[in-house]
Amino acid sequence: MSDDVAGNWDRAVDLGGYGHYAAAESLLRALRTGPGVPGHLRAHAAVTRASHLRQVGSHGRAAVHDAAAVRVARPLAGDRAPEPGSDRAGTGVAAALGDALAGLAADAIGRWDAVGARRLLDRAAPWCGVPDDERPPVSRTAVRWLWVRAETALLAGDAGAAVVASGTACTLAPSLGSVRHAVKSRLVHAVARSVAGEAVDGELDAVADDAGAAGLLPLRWAALVAAGDTITGPRVDDIGPGPNGRHAGGWLPDTLGRRTVAQSRRHATMIAANVVYLRSDPVTRAGMRESAWLMPPGAVPY
Repeated sequence: MSDDVAGNWDRAVDLGGYGHYAAAESLLRALRTGPGVPGHLRAHAAVTRASHLRQVGSHGRAAVHDAAAVRVARPLAGDRAPEPGSDRAGTGVAAALGDALAGLAADAIGRWDAVGARRLLDRAAPWCGVPDDERPPVSRTAVRWLWVRAETALLAGDAGAAVVASGTACTLAPSLGSVRHAVKSRLVHAVARSVAGEAVDGELDAVADDAGAAGLLPLRWAALVAAGDTITGPRVDDIGPGPNGRHAGGWLPDTLGRRTVAQSRRHATMIAANVVYLRSDPVTRAGMRESAWLMPPGAVPY
């Protein structure tokens, strides 16, 4: 295996983290289809492409690539998963298989299939280095598994389990030395806590700011969308003293201030979405246009 081939996968992963999906796909396509590419790298390239498509809401297209990765990696991985934590960076064939199975679980979430997602996560767990007690040693694949575990729990209506899984990811991720994994873990944890009833607007704004400062535009976009979802209705801490005084035993909400915050977040979301769109290949752009649940109206006027 040449260093250039492995390096191209690393570069594609980094490019995707910054939202440069077209540039990433030019590298990933060569890894998936080019001659002489080791099987585990072909599988990792397929998983990475799936992840980029899923990030824009194109779960159906992502599932095609995740399934292809399983077909490549499964015969190479053998019958026994490695010891948890033995592949911290998650670059081997076992990690490729674990990533692909966890990716298929995430694709199932996009189909609102919590049962299927949990079944796939159970299959992925040993290959991702997650023991039965779901308290894994630090590895990239384990952190990624925990994200999908939290998302599956949210879909199943178990916010408490989502908070636990995402909290574990937050504990493990900083040791990986990856800003992207740390920020993504914080994002998933904040969303889980929000569903559990906590006020997390400030944390989501901080995640969006930190993602933007690191150039991680897809994560900034996702955090802004999540923050927008948290202000659809007033909470106790949105109501306080103001020029209108008391009304019906409580303080009137500052609707003008709330509207200003909502408008600011919406504007920032549209900017992030447009930049990602311009950095994307035609297939990814199509996925963005089809993802009404992810794209704010008017965000992609092309």
